[in-house]
Amino acid sequence: MFIKPENWRDLGVDERIQLRLKHVETAEGIAFDSPEAEKAWRRRLRILHNAIQCTGASRVPALPVVGSHLVKRAGITGRDTLYNYDCVMQPVLDFHKEFEPDVGIMTAPMPARVWDMLDYKVYIWSGHGLPDSQTFQTVDGEYMSAEDYPALLRDPSGYWLRHYLPRVFGALAPLRKMPTLPTFSELPQVATDVLPFAMPDVQEMLHKLMAAGTEAMKCLSVGRQIAGRVAAAGYPSLMSPPFAKAPFDILGDTLRGTQGIMTDLYRRPEQVKAACATLAPIIIDDTVRACDFFGRATVMFPLHKGADAFMSVKQFRDFYWPTLRTVMEGLNAEGIIPMLFAEGSYNQRLEIIADYPARRTMWFFDQSDMRRVADLLGGNLCVMGNVPSSLMFAGTIEKLRAYCMELLELFAPTGGFILANGAGIDKTTDEHVRTLINVVR
Repeated sequence: MFIKPENWRDLGVDERIQLRLKHVETAEGIAFDSPEAEKAWRRRLRILHNAIQCTGASRVPALPVVGSHLVKRAGITGRDTLYNYDCVMQPVLDFHKEFEPDVGIMTAPMPARVWDMLDYKVYIWSGHGLPDSQTFQTVDGEYMSAEDYPALLRDPSGYWLRHYLPRVFGALAPLRKMPTLPTFSELPQVATDVLPFAMPDVQEMLHKLMAAGTEAMKCLSVGRQIAGRVAAAGYPSLMSPPFAKAPFDILGDTLRGTQGIMTDLYRRPEQVKAACATLAPIIIDDTVRACDFFGRATVMFPLHKGADAFMSVKQFRDFYWPTLRTVMEGLNAEGIIPMLFAEGSYNQRLEIIADYPARRTMWFFDQSDMRRVADLLGGNLCVMGNVPSSLMFAGTIEKLRAYCMELLELFAPTGGFILANGAGIDKTTDEHVRTLINVVR
């Protein structure tokens, strides 16, 4: 856990970032397997932190984003990772022992039993609409109607409680009966506001929530054990919890849905901007508390709807970037470095994102033009990516190695690069993974 020092208010942004990075270096809570493991962890972390801060390193770190392959190579199905939590542990440890990556590669179990208990409707998963070989898939749809913007803007938490959650979790339908919490302000309201908790369906829902919480704790406990074992073996983490999202993506992904949010850009643009502005401080507060709890200096942002194919440059400037930047700056002010996963192509965004203070963000690119990335961003901030999934899945080893070498020639001189494939993939081969790891050495 990260605890702010007494002089926190007197420190500048960069000083706060350095304090969080130094806290990570203390290895708090890690019981290393051996002195050699601790030495390896510190060496790998030094290489990683040098890349994050663009201060150069003895070499470029490599991060193969192949969590699904990691377990599938051991014969474990997607359904196993969702329902049999413990089965993930040994394949993860075996992978690190065999491949010795520069950064811990995590495949955490996920609590499908919790989704079952609560009748979750935003996703389908193994045994619940998908075959056992798969894990999960979003069901895109309008879970918030266009007429709900005023309610969301007026009281975001109340909207989630009484409107959104009952729609996406069948078991939480009784939440519609919950009172408006600010009415718990005087003695006369107390009796009437607690009445819903006497209703049988509300009590049944609360028991389901308690059971779901207990099950979630089992899953998270195994996930933390795996993370602890990986760190103890000598591998620092980067792409671990917490995670965060851009305000526009929260609104567009699982509230309005893709079609809904894109039509809103034309039919109710001011409400979209207002909703994103309302969500921004909530994201900042929640992310800071999570980073403090986990003792993290970085936080992963999967960026979904800001890509070139989703909106124009003007729309990106008007709707997506302003509140994302607000969140980035808010996290920087608390000493946290956002790691922004630019899914798809961001070629039309590079000039915009280049106008940001140096060394305060990381950008993880998927399909962007890396020569332009190097020209506009190289040396000013840490860049990750963008080895194509096609090469990791079906490319020859020679072509994969050549592509990786081109990236190293572009970015190694900048002092701030992490070699990684552009997106997490389900299928690859051990030889492809080994090539990506070993080419930097």
